[in-house]
Amino acid sequence: MKHILLVIGLVWGLGIGARGQAGRADMVLLNGKIFTSDAARPSVEALAIRGERIIAVGTVAEISKLAGPKTRRIDLQGRVVTPGFNDAHNHFDPMPAGFRLAFTSMEPSWEETSQAIKAAAQQVPAGTWIFGTVGSKVVLDPLVTRAALDALAPNHPVLLGAFYGHGQIANTKALPLLQLDIEQPDPLGGKYERITGSRELNGRMHEYAEWRTNFVLAAQVPDTAVIRALRTMAAVAAGYGITTMQLFTILPTDRFVRLLTQANLPVRVHARPFPLTTPQGRETTELRKLLTPPMPKLGPRVQVSGIKWVLDGTPYERGAALRTAYRDQPNWKGELNFKEDEVGKMVQEGLDWKQPLLFHCAGDRAAEVVFDALEANETNVNWPARRVRIEHGDGVVGDLIPRAKRLGVVVVQNPTHFTEPALFGQRWGNKMQPLRSLLAAGIPVALGSDGPMNPFLNIMLAGINPANPAEAITGHQAVQAYTAGSAYAEFAEKDKGTLAVGKLADLAVLSQDIFSVPPPNCQKPRVS
Repeated sequence: MKHILLVIGLVWGLGIGARGQAGRADMVLLNGKIFTSDAARPSVEALAIRGERIIAVGTVAEISKLAGPKTRRIDLQGRVVTPGFNDAHNHFDPMPAGFRLAFTSMEPSWEETSQAIKAAAQQVPAGTWIFGTVGSKVVLDPLVTRAALDALAPNHPVLLGAFYGHGQIANTKALPLLQLDIEQPDPLGGKYERITGSRELNGRMHEYAEWRTNFVLAAQVPDTAVIRALRTMAAVAAGYGITTMQLFTILPTDRFVRLLTQANLPVRVHARPFPLTTPQGRETTELRKLLTPPMPKLGPRVQVSGIKWVLDGTPYERGAALRTAYRDQPNWKGELNFKEDEVGKMVQEGLDWKQPLLFHCAGDRAAEVVFDALEANETNVNWPARRVRIEHGDGVVGDLIPRAKRLGVVVVQNPTHFTEPALFGQRWGNKMQPLRSLLAAGIPVALGSDGPMNPFLNIMLAGINPANPAEAITGHQAVQAYTAGSAYAEFAEKDKGTLAVGKLADLAVLSQDIFSVPPPNCQKPRVS
């Protein structure tokens, strides 16, 4: 059957049409506004499916001829259909049981946070974890240390973390539970802040230091709870018309893949390994064994590949590495988590292991370092074929755009990051966070959430780009990036991303025409 479908795909590609197809469809979708994300035929009225593949696209009259007495017919009644959304960048980081602080905003003040911690310490039994998600107001306050948290909850382990994933603060009770010594050495690419004049930790952690604590916490979550959380996440994704999630996780990759397979989710998951570091260097032993053929047996909708490295932070904490100083801190350009020669080693590992490379680069300096490392190998490597990914390509601007085009780099953008125009304007002006200029240059762009999973929210934000309105794109371009672009970013364009003959029938039927509704309403469709 698989070979027959491939032949049908080739025949259709030659333009013979639905009438020339042998056999009947299992399902036909008729009378729709079907946006295919396929530049060769962007809009059709109907399509036919056999098994899990599309066997024809075309007019209602053409597709109706493929229906037999056992074919399921779906009258779309004019509804919009798109390829299933492919969230190119999201995270799954399970946390153990504990009390979670509730705030009325994502940026509570320290006064609000301290009151909430104090109340929680009086409410829950001693020894219970108290977790809080806060913003830059708390994370950047140097007075919020383990001593400050100890004064509020001396008998409870407390951990505060930034909603944007860069910055944590723990109290004294938490340190042993996080497997941290009072004078824990810094891991490569991370930092523990110290009490002035001492080697003792003050509870504040950054980058690979904080992700190590998340790794320790995730190890405490039972398999049953992880599977339950995965199924909940997948149900939410399916409800939004997301048919593929590309997930980073702090879990060991072999455990994550095993649990994904056991969970048997209704969506496809591409697991993206996110290795950690120690004071001695980057941890790659487990990953090298896993990614070396033969690969472990995976479920039918589970895939694993790639290596992600985080090269800098974000503009929230002024951690994004810039080529010019921050506007609100003229003597500071941010900093790289790794030296340039270490990035060169990462590039060489990707080549040696034949694995895609995914680099978190929020700032233009971080992107520049990646491009320098790629160009150092340019005489021996066809980089466009490797599709190196720049995650959060906010700094791929100006002179970096032609370099990205020539190297065949894929930029993965997260439109929810565009929602802080005032703060980011203070940090780095309004020349960052590109979209339109990347597409105009012919650079492949994929969209991922890295936050609220709602693709319609992200499509709306891509269409207005509050942080840089000149870089806004059309709804059709946004959907294409969220489908065909994301499939290309995972080397899956032959199987999904467009609604074309031979492709997987991963699609979403929407309750609203997202291409015609006003932007504020774009985030509200339901998926049929």
